[in-house]
Amino acid sequence: MEKAALIEIGPSSLKLITISLIGGGYHKKVNTIKEIIRYDEDIFEQQSIGLPKFTETIKYLKLFKEICEADNIVKIYCYASSVFSSLRNSKSFFEDLTNNTGFTFYVLSEEEELKFAYNAILNSVEPNKALLFYVNPHNTLLINFAKRNILSSNCFPVGANFLSYQFKDSSKSAQEIVDNITQIAKDQLKTVTLDYNPEEIGFIGAGEFFVVLSKLVRKITRYPLDQDNNMVITKPIFDKAFNLLVEQGFDRTKKMSAISDERLDNLIAGFAIIKAFFEEFNVEKIYISIKEISDAIISAKIIKETASETNSADVLENSLETIRYYFNIEDSNADWVYNLTINLFKQMSIIHKLTRKHVKALKIASFLYDCGKRIELENHSKFSNDIILNQRILGANHKDIIIAAFACQCQNQENFQLSEWIKYKDIVNEEDLIAVRKIGMLIKLAESLDCNKQRKVYEVNCDLLGDIVIIKIRTNGNAIYEMQEANKLVGQFKKIFKKNFQII
Repeated sequence: MEKAALIEIGPSSLKLITISLIGGGYHKKVNTIKEIIRYDEDIFEQQSIGLPKFTETIKYLKLFKEICEADNIVKIYCYASSVFSSLRNSKSFFEDLTNNTGFTFYVLSEEEELKFAYNAILNSVEPNKALLFYVNPHNTLLINFAKRNILSSNCFPVGANFLSYQFKDSSKSAQEIVDNITQIAKDQLKTVTLDYNPEEIGFIGAGEFFVVLSKLVRKITRYPLDQDNNMVITKPIFDKAFNLLVEQGFDRTKKMSAISDERLDNLIAGFAIIKAFFEEFNVEKIYISIKEISDAIISAKIIKETASETNSADVLENSLETIRYYFNIEDSNADWVYNLTINLFKQMSIIHKLTRKHVKALKIASFLYDCGKRIELENHSKFSNDIILNQRILGANHKDIIIAAFACQCQNQENFQLSEWIKYKDIVNEEDLIAVRKIGMLIKLAESLDCNKQRKVYEVNCDLLGDIVIIKIRTNGNAIYEMQEANKLVGQFKKIFKKNFQII
């Protein structure tokens, strides 16, 4: 398997990201090494990188080079954030890095950061018409987009680390500092004039400070799903998390190690910028995107997809293909079961009464219906449930993921445990539970129609005749065994859909 690497120099860290190239544009991160180097301190104090940090950078870059050579990684892309473009010794700093390590770094412009930030989050979260707010350590990006087009964009020279540095020697209380930083951020946002209706537009938050926010909120609310992407944060919940952070004090020596490796003062400054966004744009809730600028760079520079190709990709399908690659099942018929399930869903719409809002859950569950066999053949539907709940699935909200996971489990109705479902009662409801059972039944029926894994049944048509669903199948061979296995489900089918079925 071919591997590639991305080396990133940020305002406060040096990072190596190793990825596996699956093919067809698919990839998966397999390792991340992050070393904290406070470049921002030198940048803010002297507008140049001093010898101690240069020496430390060389040391770790040589280590990264050894790692890449040991893993036979030859495709390596190196970049630095736009904050380095303002250095007095920018040219000599990066030339010396190249001379000492062989790595050539590309320094992003602010315009490129805006572009990559947009490409990174596109399709990873719910709204397709939104204000994207991306908080970096050195700057803040605001992008207004609709239907895959950027309407306007702004880059503000106020980032979390930059603002916290302004108050490093302040004798003010943490709350006073927060108020000052919030006002500075608000003053910047006031310079933007946008014509939008808060009720018709979504709000998306991205960047490391929003990821920290989602982790903190999950912790204090005991959120049952271990997923950050597409998490919805309301203003009251944000205020609760922010107040908890401020209570720790504006301290340059402390961290919340269970949440982030960033210093507390920088976290508070980042949250103050987010607070300004909530208040200045009358935001009631915000969707979290875990995608970062580095993700877009990997796609554009390493995977060799153009921006347009990246934007038009089916993010959900990409996520599912990646998961299935790593949970590869020999002789899996998941593709055929997926097609049959979608066919049954369309043909039986008048019976199951599920709507378009259930399509993503249906796709996830049928696409990964047998991934649990990677762990154990017996009772694989239970393990498929575990995999779906604990994998990073982009392009679907948390309700979709939960419904899909339990629908997979409901291939075997005896597996379903109401006590497990109740854990997610704040995300799903009784209507969703009905959808779970119906989707699970459709998948099980589709699997039965291809139980021999020979793709004999290639088309399904359904008619309703009184209380009987007539399932007409077209085959390319003798499908007696498939019909026999499907007929075993008549009792379960009637219990769920209140109808019998007959296969002809």
